[in-house]
Amino acid sequence: MRSWLSVGVLLAAGIGSASGQDAGSDAYAELRAPAMAAYEAGETQRAYTLFEGVFAQIPDADPAERAATAFSLGILAHQLEDHARALEWLERGFALHEVAGTAPETYAQYVAYAGMVSAESGEPDLAIAYFRRAVEQGPHGEDTLEWRASTLNQLANSLHAAERYGEASDSRRASLAAYTQVYGPDHAYVGVVLEGLGEDVLADGHEAQAIDARREALRIALATREAGDLTIVTLAGTLASQLAAQEDTDGLGRMADLVEAHTRNDRHRARILSEIANHARVAGLTGISADLNIRAHEAAAADPQTPPEFLAIYLLNHATGVQDVSGYAAALPLLEQHYQMVRVHDGEPGLRTAAASERVWTALFRLSRFAEAEANARERLEALEARADNPATEIARAYENLALSIHEQYRPTEAGPVFARALEVLEQTDRGEHIRASLLDAYAIHLVFNGDRDEALAIARRNMDLRGEVYGSDTPSYARGLYTLAVVQRRLSMNDAALGSLAAAQAIYEAAGPNEAAGLFTVLYQRAELMLEAGDLAGAEALLASAEAVIPAGRPDQRRDWHELSGRILRSQGRLSEALGHYRESLAMRVAQDGPQGRSTVFPLLSIAATLRMQGQAAEAEPVVRRVLETHAAYGVTTGSDVGAAWLELATILNLLGREDEAREAASRSHALLADVWPRGTHRRAIADYNRGHVALLQHDYRGAEPFMRDAIEDMRQAPGRSDIHLGIMLNSWGYLNERLGQYRQAAAAYREGLALREGRLSNDNPALASGRAFLARTLIDHLGEPQEGLNLFRQASGGLIEGIVLRAGTAADDGVDGIEFARKDAFFTAHLEALWTNAQLDH
Repeated sequence: MRSWLSVGVLLAAGIGSASGQDAGSDAYAELRAPAMAAYEAGETQRAYTLFEGVFAQIPDADPAERAATAFSLGILAHQLEDHARALEWLERGFALHEVAGTAPETYAQYVAYAGMVSAESGEPDLAIAYFRRAVEQGPHGEDTLEWRASTLNQLANSLHAAERYGEASDSRRASLAAYTQVYGPDHAYVGVVLEGLGEDVLADGHEAQAIDARREALRIALATREAGDLTIVTLAGTLASQLAAQEDTDGLGRMADLVEAHTRNDRHRARILSEIANHARVAGLTGISADLNIRAHEAAAADPQTPPEFLAIYLLNHATGVQDVSGYAAALPLLEQHYQMVRVHDGEPGLRTAAASERVWTALFRLSRFAEAEANARERLEALEARADNPATEIARAYENLALSIHEQYRPTEAGPVFARALEVLEQTDRGEHIRASLLDAYAIHLVFNGDRDEALAIARRNMDLRGEVYGSDTPSYARGLYTLAVVQRRLSMNDAALGSLAAAQAIYEAAGPNEAAGLFTVLYQRAELMLEAGDLAGAEALLASAEAVIPAGRPDQRRDWHELSGRILRSQGRLSEALGHYRESLAMRVAQDGPQGRSTVFPLLSIAATLRMQGQAAEAEPVVRRVLETHAAYGVTTGSDVGAAWLELATILNLLGREDEAREAASRSHALLADVWPRGTHRRAIADYNRGHVALLQHDYRGAEPFMRDAIEDMRQAPGRSDIHLGIMLNSWGYLNERLGQYRQAAAAYREGLALREGRLSNDNPALASGRAFLARTLIDHLGEPQEGLNLFRQASGGLIEGIVLRAGTAADDGVDGIEFARKDAFFTAHLEALWTNAQLDH
């Protein structure tokens, strides 16, 4: 007895056709003919209806024929995706089983078919029952071993779906043994079952077993499946993902070797290796990812039939891997090669060409090769604007890149209109929100340094709103907006608000994990700068150490920034030789990136000059700071706070060299430049006024210093986000000025206020704190007749410096020259204090 559907249908369902009555003696052939014709014509619904009529006309006295027709109706209902009705018909066939005398193997095949229908219906428990029944009641012989293997595998699938993973793996192993007995250990079916076994044992918590099963399945798949079969890529990706999650770089390497050994087609090998590399990169395993991308590119290049667009993708992946491991400088030649390759096949104004060009621009920009980046952006912009379809988002991006390149070359009057033009282009489309966010981000920073600061704050807040709407307020993109807002807030002396923005950004980046390390570095760096400004040197140093730990290998710009801030912190601690080493390292990196005459060299050069001056090497420092001014001028930069800072440093150096007239002129130029940038009432204008007065104070021009000092202190008291450390320094100098003018009570009041602001913020061994205590003590003893308080202050100053000597001189071998320098300096100062203290005792 058999189902009267074609044998092909039965085989497709995995069911053999049992022999029974043959068509020549079929009493119902004429009755069944229209239904069979409809089925063969592809009219499944009509065939089903006609077979229902056939079933109704078959007498109960012929149970075998009724069973065969019920099974046919079950198959037709299944093909019509009516699973419930299919199972109903199959069950009717099963009910007739014993009476009809259905052969056991045929019965078992239809029971397994019912299991398949149940599994497709999302009823794993019912499917399990059918499959078990089929295995238990089916034949056990050599000729049915393949069927048993298939049914055991389907049973395992249903057990897995029911989360009965241990039972699933047992069934899968039984299937594996059967298939191996029939076909041997290297057959395709064996590989398929091994894939399932890998899923079972992994779900049951046996990761190592899953890796072994998947690796063997991959070996068999490579040997048996057609080259180009994407199921192999999927299997390789699954295994690679598991190995990458365990950070098993050796396992990934062995897997790649397996692929190399068993893949018969170069292009297919490249595709699989690229898939493994991608999973490694996502997991942060940049070293193995870069190696695999190199191997993938080599494999693709070895096949002369690899389409150019595919080869370009492999080259890009290769470049990206090199960038991850060795940085932009090493990747740039590969990125440029990829750009030229795409340009040939995509056309001059093609969007793929534009994307490749932008990658080159990014590398140039990160390497501070801003002039080359500008040329790249102009070339891309010209090509994009020539396109007939006017791709507004890409054009806006090109304008943004051009504006950034100009901005970094200190041509703010040129950069501003280009930023504005980029925004204008974006208004032509309702797309490109991610580009709009990036543009607002860059424009806000440009404005706060070179334009309307209130507008910068408004744009930074608009940027935040847009990023929250487009990306969500818990995303790295939103964190980037918070960072930009903090930069603007800090520039506006809103330091508390800036710290709040940075804390929120840091929380998002930390939650995002290693892939957002570059963003986390920028936040930690900015927080360390704010701590340094507030005088918390230990906190700044600790934060910067945390920042160093997250610098990605491909970000030399962040490594350079770390050197520069390290130098500033160490210099503030008096560790001048160490600071100088960091500044020279930063200078070397900038020269390597931008050339010896590069505009970017001015920053480490100015720091080197200041450090040399602090070491008492003013003569060596002067040519360095003049080189800074010459470099500014060579780029047409003669105004702004950067130039003002250089003139101030020159004034300080000239004063030390005894060239007072030149020093006054330099200080005047510095103040004029800084005053032009910072209006009265701001934190940074207060510092500029103070520095101008301080130069006069050093030259004993007390009346000339007085108005600048007074304005500076008045503005600093009221400035938003003021620094108590800076105000304390100003008040200490103000006290000294009043003391020189004979205004002793005013001097003592200024000294007291300066100490109150700095005590608790500076460590007890800080020489600046000792200096403030000593100045107040001298005034109290020598001029105000208050010896006891003065002596107590001298003791505090001396005790603090002795702490410093013990701390620094005790580790002089570790600190090197700086430790010795500190010990000598503090010992001298302490001896001076002790002499004053002794004299005070004799006098009083």
